[in-house]
Amino acid sequence: MPEWEFQISPVAASRPRLSRRGAYLTGPYKQFRKDMIDLAEEVLGDWEPMLGLLHVDIELYIKQPKKTKLDVPRADVDNFIKAILDSLNGYLWEDDRQIKSVYAIKQWAPKNQDGYFTIGVDKC
Repeated sequence: MPEWEFQISPVAASRPRLSRRGAYLTGPYKQFRKDMIDLAEEVLGDWEPMLGLLHVDIELYIKQPKKTKLDVPRADVDNFIKAILDSLNGYLWEDDRQIKSVYAIKQWAPKNQDGYFTIGVDKC
């Protein structure tokens, strides 16, 4: 299974906002999506998007706040997954609807270390 590491702090997907002009993204999620475009091209190089049904493994390492009583990051793991899968459409796979199964784990990054994630993809 090919695997890659993305040195970017994972962000949970937020709901799109609505206006008279249509739907749009805001805040950290919008910036994450923009940053992932450049990072995906850098990390994946000339990788051709995979076709067919896929299985994806994701390990999320979320930057720890200076003080927390939580054992794991607060945001829902499915929102982190959504942000990553949507960001990699056209880079790792044609479209994330090809993904049949996902294994994901969220945890704190080591203290004083920025967040990042690893992702592995395999055909089903």
